[in-house]
Amino acid sequence: MRERARSFLLSVAAIAAAVVLISPASASAQAGSSTVCSATFEVLHDDTIGSMSLPAGPYTVTLLNSSALTCAQASDLFRQFLEDWDGRLPRPWVATASTRTFRRGSGGGVGFSVAPASGPSGGGGGGHYPHGSACPGTFRVLHNDRIGTFSVPRGVYRITLLSVGRMSCSQASANLAQFLQDFDGILPSPWFLDPETGSFMRGSRNVGFRIKEMVGPPNPSGGGGGTHPTGNRCPGTFRVLNNDRIGRLSLPRGPYRITLLSGGGLSCSGASRMFSQFLNDFEGTLARPWVLNVQTGTFTRGRGSNTGFRVKPAR
Repeated sequence: MRERARSFLLSVAAIAAAVVLISPASASAQAGSSTVCSATFEVLHDDTIGSMSLPAGPYTVTLLNSSALTCAQASDLFRQFLEDWDGRLPRPWVATASTRTFRRGSGGGVGFSVAPASGPSGGGGGGHYPHGSACPGTFRVLHNDRIGTFSVPRGVYRITLLSVGRMSCSQASANLAQFLQDFDGILPSPWFLDPETGSFMRGSRNVGFRIKEMVGPPNPSGGGGGTHPTGNRCPGTFRVLNNDRIGRLSLPRGPYRITLLSGGGLSCSGASRMFSQFLNDFEGTLARPWVLNVQTGTFTRGRGSNTGFRVKPAR
């Protein structure tokens, strides 16, 4: 009886030891399992996510752990990350540029990786970016600028229409130039801005356009092209020492940039002198024939004249 009990205990101990030895390896294998999605994701033009380079073409999406994330979810996340304005992923997501891997938390086991594919393939969980129609031309911002609190660094930008047929590339380009010229960065109704994706929408999330810095060589021509600012930006800044106003134009204290209108024949020193004169006027009434466009902060020597200048806070 004693021998039988001793044999039983030894058997239990052996099984326990086997579980201890086998379980970690099995758990590791499960945690490390990955799944290649059957459909590829199409990046329609060269792009980046932060420092991660993503040349145009089809990409294979591989799930790090298929029990925690589906191919459709990974595809949608990849699209969102590509749309992101500054390439900073929403927490807790982190990206590893060298391996093109995205993880939910540093060192986490939930996420996915992407890799260039030899060709497109169908199946579930695929997708493409950008949604909408990318304009063939490019828009060049000549100086660091902003639209309200939304910073637009100097560079070359691609414009993508959010929907096809409701707005042309030339209209989107004209609207972008208008928003950059706006004095206070408050978009005219019904326009609103999504700063996370650099999207400008006209009353609906389906009507408008999105901008993102161009990757790769810019197109020399095509719809949607443009430049801002038009005219000549004066070097240095003009400082308003106290909160002030010129008529209905409120001018908080601080530095301002002055941009001359194209072909007007006005010098930077002349524009600075006129701006100072307008500020000194007690009633804020401009001397004829000068007129003011409050929305853009533009002073012109007569309506429709190209002799004048535009002011905007330098932040």
